[in-house]
Amino acid sequence: MHSYFWLTSSRLRVPVQDNVPYTTQALRQDLIRVRSAWDECQANRERDAIYPYLTAVFELVAWWAAEDRAISRARWALQLQRLDLPTTDEPFAAVILCTADREKVDKRTRSKWSRVLRYALKYKNHSEPLERFIKRRGGINTCAGRFAKYLSPSQKAPVNDSAPRGPSGSRLL
Repeated sequence: MHSYFWLTSSRLRVPVQDNVPYTTQALRQDLIRVRSAWDECQANRERDAIYPYLTAVFELVAWWAAEDRAISRARWALQLQRLDLPTTDEPFAAVILCTADREKVDKRTRSKWSRVLRYALKYKNHSEPLERFIKRRGGINTCAGRFAKYLSPSQKAPVNDSAPRGPSGSRLL
């Protein structure tokens, strides 16, 4: 998997620009590599088996982001897979949609993993492995919750005000 450290190093004043084109074949190979990580995690029934897959997704999108191409390449990946373009431009969710089994990863899980990876992109030190960062920060659910807390109100999903309320007035759904 690509290491994005050198592309985002604080020692670099200007983002690295190379003249090597990112071809359709290169994108396909990157998606195959991430899909292989998905297949491996599905073959392994251990509790932490998802981390190599999330790491593969994270490293690919972080590399794209370092080149300031994450959204355009995520859209391109969706087009290659003949998937509808989502209403939001979220590269992590797009790569997950392209590489994970849609029967096993529903939109809520995809959204949660995407929030975790966006949180890691924002706060993780480049030298720290993704799995260690997520576990140190409380796990997948905690990281997803922390990221959701930092979203501005305009970025959050609309609240269903007609949802049933409990005795304290809080939403039950």
